[in-house]
Amino acid sequence: MEHVERVLAVLDHRQADRVPIDLGSSINGIHHVALRNLLALMGLRDYPIVIFDRMQGLGEIPEFILKQFDVDFRHVRLNPPRLDEFKYVSEDRYVNEFGITFERHGHYFDMVEEAKPLYAARSPRDVENYTPPKPHEGRVRGLGKIAKSYMDEGYAVVMDAFTGGIWELAQWLHGISNSLRDLVLNPELMNALLDLTLEIHKSFWEAILNEVGDYIHIVLYGDDYGLQTGPQMSPKLWEKFIFPRLRDLVSFIKKHTKARFMLHCCGGIRPLIGKIIEAGVDILNPLQPRAKGMDRKELRKEFGGKVVFHGGVDIQYVLPRGTPKEVENEVIDVIETYAPVGYIFSPAHNIQADVPPQNIITAYRTALTYKPSNK
Repeated sequence: MEHVERVLAVLDHRQADRVPIDLGSSINGIHHVALRNLLALMGLRDYPIVIFDRMQGLGEIPEFILKQFDVDFRHVRLNPPRLDEFKYVSEDRYVNEFGITFERHGHYFDMVEEAKPLYAARSPRDVENYTPPKPHEGRVRGLGKIAKSYMDEGYAVVMDAFTGGIWELAQWLHGISNSLRDLVLNPELMNALLDLTLEIHKSFWEAILNEVGDYIHIVLYGDDYGLQTGPQMSPKLWEKFIFPRLRDLVSFIKKHTKARFMLHCCGGIRPLIGKIIEAGVDILNPLQPRAKGMDRKELRKEFGGKVVFHGGVDIQYVLPRGTPKEVENEVIDVIETYAPVGYIFSPAHNIQADVPPQNIITAYRTALTYKPSNK
């Protein structure tokens, strides 16, 4: 099968010759340190690396690596903001186009909680006084040409997420603790804030899809609702505040493209998955296996055939700390479990800085060569 033929078969819950292989987006990329180590193992220690995601430290994966792993997808990303939309304070501190301050801590940049633009917001009027960034031609210029070239080459094309989702962006603007608290204590404020972040997403996705909508197969949207121990909020609160806005966004996007909708949502979200599917989500990532309730066999039993599974390979222990044999066994178990009901291979999140290059190679070679029993 050709790349796109293989992917479309799985998206339609039909059998493919092997599982599709994905790598290279903002949710299944490689930290530049791990990428440097992988290139060094290949004898390319001095190969230049471009960091495309400053916050997560993700490096642009060279095309020859994508081809070596026979990756079926190519990812298109929104162009970076103009220089006047960013403020570089120092090598270790910057302010992005939303007015959110980031500081470097180790390998990553974290948000400064008290410096968030709407941290002190107390009323809908405070939200109204915030001026969000607007999509402009520079953010989408050339994306259609890039997407079409990937499509013409026979790849399945993914339009990458442009920022945190409706709920994440609300937390990024108002603060994590503040947002969770105000769902209960100040729902009027949170409704105003979530309406704002929904409109931000709609305006950006309209501009993006007007440029690439005819040349992509998947829209990637990321919004984390889970913790290691379960959902961030009660399912009742999630259904009240998040579900209608997620459904609205999915419907809006599908009016602008025929592409399938993929949700990246970390953590123990099993109590929410039924409603996530009801909202129109076609593909679910990352299937975090060590989070509460995310046993892969139980997920397959409950949701198999209702959504395409994507990811699932443990990055908390197996990839960084397991032996190559443990990595191989993990990949086989994931494929055996999910492939018969619709599965795209990927680690459960970005490959982090501490993952040995031998384990990266083992994971992808196993995924390429292993034939599931389809039981």
